[in-house]
Amino acid sequence: MDKYHPEVYKNALAALDKGYSIPNLIARADLLKLQQDPDYQKQIRMGDIEFEIDMMDDMLYGQPAIESGDVMNQNQLDRLNELDSILGTQPGDVDELGIAALRDWSMNTDPLKYTDPTPYDLWVYDQEGKFVGTSPEGLDRYYGGHMGDTIDISMREIMKPRSPFSPSMLQAYNTDRFGRERPNPRYDPYELGNRISDVYRHELKHGILDNYGEPYSHPAVYGTNARFGLSPPMSKESSQMFRDPSLYEQNPFKQEYYESPHSRVPEYSQDAAGDYTREVIAEQNKRKFRREPPPERRTHHFSTGGIVSNVV
Repeated sequence: MDKYHPEVYKNALAALDKGYSIPNLIARADLLKLQQDPDYQKQIRMGDIEFEIDMMDDMLYGQPAIESGDVMNQNQLDRLNELDSILGTQPGDVDELGIAALRDWSMNTDPLKYTDPTPYDLWVYDQEGKFVGTSPEGLDRYYGGHMGDTIDISMREIMKPRSPFSPSMLQAYNTDRFGRERPNPRYDPYELGNRISDVYRHELKHGILDNYGEPYSHPAVYGTNARFGLSPPMSKESSQMFRDPSLYEQNPFKQEYYESPHSRVPEYSQDAAGDYTREVIAEQNKRKFRREPPPERRTHHFSTGGIVSNVV
């Protein structure tokens, strides 16, 4: 254990002291060590550039899910018109909040900006082999996370069923709701890419918002993802979150978020969320961007070879 940096084992040692076993411990330590190799960092930085170009293409040219379909049903059309009224948008517009966020994040030249600072969730088991949880640092049940200077996503959450009655994404197009194989399997080759794009779009926006001081920060993210997200199920989910913040944990419109029980909890309004979104976009459009040097990091020098993908 001594050959690895002690920080790698901060949570692991505490678990081991309690008698827990952590199968992913060595894999996690090896990956953290690899991430410090300068050759590895150069390769993933090239992948980051290509990924950000793809993200910009999605925001400029991707068809929003809420506008998709040969014929819109009335509920879809009503919600589209409602969101356009709230956000001041119209059919054919692009996700200006997302573009501003991507432009801001692209100035970050840190080669590890798309890596999870806690790779390989530490699946913790008690002495009897019973699963008791994951590392508190892990993404756990979230689609993704913005950790301030890094962003990462959870493929397990992105691909899992959206409800107890839904199959996983891998099964969704070739099985029915009861898990029976369809006689004519259906498959949408773009859905997984759309989901990944939408989760990154969500997390990128947190980088230009006042996530702790402004209660309408998260609604601004959900509202614009509802309007411009590419994945139909995720766009619909964002629309529900935008309409009712009580559906997600980080809901600032509840008493638990305020120090004093006598504090006045703000009343939620979709229109106020739309106003805040437009204000942020206007401020971002005034910015002049310049690249900042990446932070200094402790590095290890050894050859990795091969092509490293930035997909997590």
